[in-house]
Formats: sequence, C-alpha cells, structure tokens
Amino acid sequence: MDQRREQILDKIAIVTTSWDDGHPCDFRLADELAQRNLPATFYVPLTGEGNKSVLPGEALRTFRKLGFEIGAHTVSHRILRGLEQKELSREVRDSKRMLEELLGSEVHMFCYPRGRYDAEVIACVQQSGFEGARTTRMLAHTLDFGRFEMPTSVQAYPHPPLNYFKNLANHRDGSGIVRYVQKYLMCQTWIDVGKKLFDEVLLKGGVWHLYGHSWEIQELGLWDQLGDLLDYVAHQPGVIYASNGEVVELMRRKTPSVAEAA
Repeated sequence: MDQRREQILDKIAIVTTSWDDGHPCDFRLADELAQRNLPATFYVPLTGEGNKSVLPGEALRTFRKLGFEIGAHTVSHRILRGLEQKELSREVRDSKRMLEELLGSEVHMFCYPRGRYDAEVIACVQQSGFEGARTTRMLAHTLDFGRFEMPTSVQAYPHPPLNYFKNLANHRDGSGIVRYVQKYLMCQTWIDVGKKLFDEVLLKGGVWHLYGHSWEIQELGLWDQLGDLLDYVAHQPGVIYASNGEVVELMRRKTPSVAEAA
C-alpha cells in the first residue's frame, strides 16, 4: 500500500512558489499571484538586510487572509552557518516565535538566508518546531528530497550558465549538473528554463518550484517576464497548486524514509 501511494504521489504534478526577504514590492507580487490563483510562501525576516525595508505585521496578516503562507527567514537575515549556538538559536527560534506573535497563528516553514546551512543549522531548525525548510538549490523537479532541504526549480533572475553550475556544485548535485548540460544549457533565458522544467513536471510528475525576490524583479524590470511564466504554469488541468508548507505535508504522506530525511 505504501509503495502504491508513493507511486501515485510521484506522478502528481505540483506547482509551488516562494519569495524571500519580505520587501514592500511583495504587494505587487501578491497581486500577480492572486490574479492567477497561484499560492505562495513568503519568507520574511523580522528586520531587513542592510537598508532594505520589511513588510510590517499588518501587511503580513493581510497576506495570510489572502491565503498566502508566511514562513520565517531569521530575525535579521544573518547567514546561519558558522554562528555560535546561542546566536543561531536566537535567529531561528526567535524568528518563529516573533512571527507567530505578529500573525496570531503558527509558522511552519523556514528559509535559510542566502541558502547557506549545514547539519547544525538543520538540527536547530528542526528543534525549533518547523515542519520544513527551503534551500536555494535549483533545477530540481522531483519529490525525492528531505523536508529540511527543499530545493527549487528556477529563480526569477537572469542567471548566466556559470551560476547554475556553481549552484549545483555548491549543493553537491552532480546528477543535476549532468541534467543541466543535457537539457537546459541551450535555454536562452530563465523563462525558457522555467518553462522546460514545467513541461517535464507535466509529463512525468514532480514539483515545479519558482522562487525569487520581489525587489530584484523590480530593480531588473522583470515583471513582464514573470507574468509570462506565471501565465504558462497557471490554470493547468490536473495540477496541484500548493504552498511550500502544503508540499511538505505531501512529503509526510510519502514513505517515512523519504519524508523524514534531512
């Protein structure tokens, strides 16, 4: 029965999106998503990095009422790897507590700032009561990942090919590098990469995960390109549209050896 259930889940096509840093441009992003009935998870630090603004509690509560998930992104957007245990705990545990106080509801998901983490960081996130955590590993489109190392498919950013190689190498994803060379290296834009990955998910099942930063989309003038990609993946028959937290819940329904892996 468990094997049959896993086979069914592996054939399901899922679309999820996530957006980091809680910048005020998330308002426009939320509107773009809502127009297409696309769910999302917004990962928000309590204070912004550098001089960047962060959405206030009232805005986050509004997002929740609109159906979007709010996830934690530390207290002050510090890179967690290498922090002393006390500081690590403060950034992770306190971000959950403070966000829950602002929202008046539980926060289940976490995102590692700049995608940097190690086993100690994962353990802290788990012990703090989160259900899962997202990384910045790209070009992934299957359900075979641990709940605390959730990868992505494509970033809303015009990466040159070298960046994809670096990203996959940093995550020790040798098979991903081979797959990139074979399937995506000739793609002209990040939109092309995103569409090709989505087509694969439609055909074979899996998870298509778009992530990004609204402030980068604004600075680089990517709104039209983003709209094109969102239109491409929205309203597809048979596709499950889910927040990151809902994808993690699907993971929990898979076999324990997969769902509980870190």
